[in-house]
Amino acid sequence: MNLSKNSAITVILCIVLITIICICIPTDSLLSFLRVGHFSDDKTISPVEEDVNKTVNEKDDLVIIEGIEKIEGDAQIDIMKIDDDYFLFTRCTHPQVVNYGEKVLAICRYVGNYQDVCLRYSLDHGKKWSNILVLKGSKELGCDFLSSNQSKPSLSIGSDGYAMAVFCSQDVSSGFYILEFRDIGDPSKWVLSYIDLSNIQRGDFLYRIENLHDLSADMNSDNEVLIAGIGDAVNISSNHVTRDTPVILFSSDGKNFELVFSEDTPYQNIGLEKTSVSIDEGAYVCYEVRGSGILCLYFPDKNFMDGWEDFSVENTDLTVYKNPHVYTWNDHAIIILESITKDNGDIGFFLTLDSGGSWAPGVVDVASSDYDERMPALCIRDEKFVLSFERGYDVYVTESPDLETWTEPKRVNSAGGDIYPYYGFSDFGNDYGMIWGEIYKGKPVIKFSEDSADVREGLPDILIVENSVNLCNNNSLILKKTNNILSFEIENAGSADAGDFIIEIYMRRKNENEITPIAFKEIYGLKSGERVRVNITLFDTNLKDMVKALILFVRVDSLIIKMDSSNEIYEDNESNNELVLKVNYSSIFPRFSWLENAINNLLNGKKEGEYRDAEQLIAQVLSEYISE
Repeated sequence: MNLSKNSAITVILCIVLITIICICIPTDSLLSFLRVGHFSDDKTISPVEEDVNKTVNEKDDLVIIEGIEKIEGDAQIDIMKIDDDYFLFTRCTHPQVVNYGEKVLAICRYVGNYQDVCLRYSLDHGKKWSNILVLKGSKELGCDFLSSNQSKPSLSIGSDGYAMAVFCSQDVSSGFYILEFRDIGDPSKWVLSYIDLSNIQRGDFLYRIENLHDLSADMNSDNEVLIAGIGDAVNISSNHVTRDTPVILFSSDGKNFELVFSEDTPYQNIGLEKTSVSIDEGAYVCYEVRGSGILCLYFPDKNFMDGWEDFSVENTDLTVYKNPHVYTWNDHAIIILESITKDNGDIGFFLTLDSGGSWAPGVVDVASSDYDERMPALCIRDEKFVLSFERGYDVYVTESPDLETWTEPKRVNSAGGDIYPYYGFSDFGNDYGMIWGEIYKGKPVIKFSEDSADVREGLPDILIVENSVNLCNNNSLILKKTNNILSFEIENAGSADAGDFIIEIYMRRKNENEITPIAFKEIYGLKSGERVRVNITLFDTNLKDMVKALILFVRVDSLIIKMDSSNEIYEDNESNNELVLKVNYSSIFPRFSWLENAINNLLNGKKEGEYRDAEQLIAQVLSEYISE
């Protein structure tokens, strides 16, 4: 289990009654009663009836093989030397995180000459981290990971702090590895295990599972383990191969596993990918079907002998479903996903409150905008549902007590580069922390957030000091009281010095969205804790420049200050690098406010190249003022 789920019982009490009602009323009626999500003609996740399929009685014949044991070995761990320690990980992808109390464990895949599993742990809620550790392999298991590629790891943790990460490796074709963390803050207690699926027997038949990929793992509060992926099931005895089919493993104690798959299933070689699993009172395995929709296979009571039930939603001409993430608590389950309509992605879901007996669709209102929302992940924290998603290459988080009302999404990432759109950046640890990947200056990096606040230390934080901004003048004797200087204070509130950066000033006119560049100034570094006043001249007060300024600032509504807009400096917080100052014409030209309407009428309908006559007239007016 990715997070503590029992704490959510009180959150769901108000919904439990609906579970009973949904047995006797149709789905559409249930939706109006639940009011879970937003439904409209433009943005909907309600598919037509024939596109939703739930199979209960017609189950596939399953092959269930019990007694598969782990082969254990010592985990060889080494310290990875890196040149850049600004980020939690550099040149890494596919991050995940869990915690147990104040101990936090982060894992990802390093992308170098080979793709390796990398880790860091923290003993103080992520404020300080260990060195970056790389998993080298195990002498006992005879594996050397530094000379082979490993797949993205899937990480989960149980109720007593025992955690595990599962991944495949290029050095084997019929099995996978489990990195077990008996204490996530003590590498000496980490164990590497191997699940051998090369020669397994059921009755008179021998089987082999090959080419496993897209593994996902979850643990519940009873430390039951659910692992699933996609692979080829080879019947060695009959030489029959079921390709690219669901492969599921379950363990009640984390030691002995039972393997579940089907030789006779329609869900083979159909483009399954992006496995997501979750286990509580039931076991749920969800896949994206490439280009076709989503598929969820589930065992409501974890009784694998009864076979799986399935729920599938097919894409339509109007709507495409992608990136499903399944999450369970008690006998409830939700599949949170992308719903793409008219080339616009929103976050939607399918919800069951009766162990998969019925499913209700919905859309998250606050994640259904004109922007693309993608890559959703859900958990329960402090008796609230917490949803993370990507919008405009930024990570956002929103919370809900009931899946109906959601808080305004809060952006988590504060700087760096674009969020990498293909990686699952938003997985949570139990009650703590979030991790995601970004592309920063052309390379993939990993960041960690503590309660939506970046906890990386040793970074600058340049900001514009509130209430320090004002317009002033240089006491020019030629044109008195013309406020041509924008003055304000900037400060580095971070714990590291900032390098050189540029401050830019823009103007916005009334009823216009576009902004016009006015002036800029380069700042040659700012030390940690340093505060300085910056004066930027918007225009000179000689006659020629004054004429142009009087024309330029007609209908002015605001001045915008932007610091380091090109993100040359990596900071703790980028949100304080911009400030908008409301102004009007008389703020800048107190003696000439009466000219604004006259100039506006004079220039109405004229292009910039046709301003010459107006400039001459304005210059004549200014000359009279100068001569007074």
